[in-house]
Amino acid sequence: MSQRPDTAEAESLAPETLEGWYVLHDGYTLDWAKWRSMPGAERALLIDELAAWTATAGTVEQGQSACYQMLGQKSDLLWLHYRSSPAELGAVERGLRSCGVFDYLVPSFSYLSVIEASLYEATAIAHGMLARKGITPGKEGFDAAFEAELEVQRAALNQRVFRDIPAQNHICIYPMNKRRGEHVNWYDLSIDERRKLMRGHGKLGRKYVPAVTQVISGSVGLDDWEWMVDLHSDDPLLFKKLVYEMRFDPASSRYAEFGAFLVGLKLDDNALRQYLAL
Repeated sequence: MSQRPDTAEAESLAPETLEGWYVLHDGYTLDWAKWRSMPGAERALLIDELAAWTATAGTVEQGQSACYQMLGQKSDLLWLHYRSSPAELGAVERGLRSCGVFDYLVPSFSYLSVIEASLYEATAIAHGMLARKGITPGKEGFDAAFEAELEVQRAALNQRVFRDIPAQNHICIYPMNKRRGEHVNWYDLSIDERRKLMRGHGKLGRKYVPAVTQVISGSVGLDDWEWMVDLHSDDPLLFKKLVYEMRFDPASSRYAEFGAFLVGLKLDDNALRQYLAL
């Protein structure tokens, strides 16, 4: 469906999005006193069981999982799951609950969302590609050329929404909303105004690619905020630099509200075992 509004009424419609993996952020604190009071041999068996489950969950056919050690006191461990349906997320949740270590885990954070890509970007790229060829709105053949180019951009976006969990060693996650306040309301802007703001916002974010991988998942109707943002990088200082710089962008400075930030380190099998063996 074209994103070019033909009437004032059309301009107020919600922009089209592409959806991919469902995402579950599943965080816990560990009852360390109870955990340490267990005999070492029993604790070792539970560590083996959890490590084996985490490895199995991370190599499923329809999705992926990864485990992170979270810094600070908001969470100890976070499992990040990509799956093709809520039912599959439910199955992976039950898998963790079947592990003996779950008796020592206290839920601290969870978030349900679905990876999405707005066609703001695809539309802008399609217009730009055609403009470079001299094909502009109003010219004969523009509509057919636009739809064809938009499908090319859709295919590229489809690869992004069904992506792998980034391999970088650090993660920063936070939820966000667009303001709907008395004085500024993102949803009162026309689609052209929102497209212009997000085009500048995206250009700023692309300065940090590939050092930072950003994964945006929508959660309207699924959880408490409108989006969850996951940033992945091998250099955690870039999280601060990227978020700080984006605060000066109008799409954020005027219209964005942010929730709590959590930062963690990706754990492979050996690192998870070492963490739990403390």
